[in-house]
Amino acid sequence: MLKPLFRLILNRVVMRLTAEGLDRVPSAGPLIFAGNHSSLLDGPLVVIEAPRTVRCLVKSELYTGILGRLLLLSGQIPVDRGRPDRSALHTALDELSRGGAIGVFPEGTRGSGEVETVQHGIAYLAVHGRCPIVPVACVDTGQVLPKGAHWPRRSVHARMVFGHPFQVEIPANPRSRRALAAVAEDIRVRLADHLAQARLAPTSPPSPAAPPARPGSRRSAGAGRRRPRRGGPGPTGSGRP
Repeated sequence: MLKPLFRLILNRVVMRLTAEGLDRVPSAGPLIFAGNHSSLLDGPLVVIEAPRTVRCLVKSELYTGILGRLLLLSGQIPVDRGRPDRSALHTALDELSRGGAIGVFPEGTRGSGEVETVQHGIAYLAVHGRCPIVPVACVDTGQVLPKGAHWPRRSVHARMVFGHPFQVEIPANPRSRRALAAVAEDIRVRLADHLAQARLAPTSPPSPAAPPARPGSRRSAGAGRRRPRRGGPGPTGSGRP
């Protein structure tokens, strides 16, 4: 219920952001949002901008103080990045089994956001959850809020580009580490390709179109040509040529 308000404040006051491809997101059914990760903004932006209620897997270190309470109240899932966190995976699978949507940043930690490597947890969720994945390209979010910054830079225009959903091939042995590694690599390639395609688009919103010229105005067709004055003085001063 509060997402429209947060979206308005975020996009108009805090930073400059454009969300694209929202019509590609399935409106119902289990779903995984998977994005590249270069900024602390990426998780909140997916939660706020996605047209679905999203529960993101968030590193457990953030679950302290007021921020930790907000994360719990909004239904986010704490995950221990130092070990295979089966509790977090089972919580995510339970959400998928109820037809919900979860958010994952499979690189595992904030970095360049180039999707050079991914953790196998997303492959486990995609295979055992039997659900599609929507790739999310977080473009220039690392420039809006780089490491060490305390407030987003409005001088940079960021984009959240939601891609077409895809499904992974279910391996014959879904518990095989080698099979899950192959699925994870397939996901990595698809995410990297979507990120590359998203970056081809302009990084700034198009300038507003000029208002149409009014008939008879100087901006109308032929305004650049001067029309001869009628009745003006000719060589003899009589008003005739």
